[in-house]
Amino acid sequence: MTRLPEPLRQRVEELLANGLSDRGVHEQTGVDRGTVARYRKRLGLPGYKTREDSPTCRHGHPYPENAVRGADGWLRCRACMRASSRNANRQPRPATVPQAAVKSAVQRPVYVPVQPDPAAIDRAVAGDPPARLTPRERHAAIHQLDARQLPASVIAERVRCSKRTVHRARTKGVAA
Repeated sequence: MTRLPEPLRQRVEELLANGLSDRGVHEQTGVDRGTVARYRKRLGLPGYKTREDSPTCRHGHPYPENAVRGADGWLRCRACMRASSRNANRQPRPATVPQAAVKSAVQRPVYVPVQPDPAAIDRAVAGDPPARLTPRERHAAIHQLDARQLPASVIAERVRCSKRTVHRARTKGVAA
């Protein structure tokens, strides 16, 4: 068992004796929940109430006469199961609407790519790029300089990027 400092151990035992849950003790003291559970067991305190111990289900139906075990072995409330199945059947079905009406009523956003700034591209080609170029602007400037058959090192210096970026833009071969 994890050894806790004496004041913390006393605080954990006090909170458990007052009926606080393991999670509540964990939140107040910061002690691991597994450690709290081990202290609970060592103190001989009972665990939490289970469904078998409870006189009612969580919705207040009397348990002994409504208790039924499901195929998975869990204890369930027959009244709650009936109520949930009734509510599931009561939900109205959506009316059928012609597809043309649905398409005209719902307008989906259309993706429009951002156009690169031609002034930023011209500045980059001239060797004085702005502080931040978008990837499209950078690629467009690289392609314009590549058309002049400049080496990658010169292009990278003018556009202020790495030579690897220039090679990548060349292999993509797509101008913005």
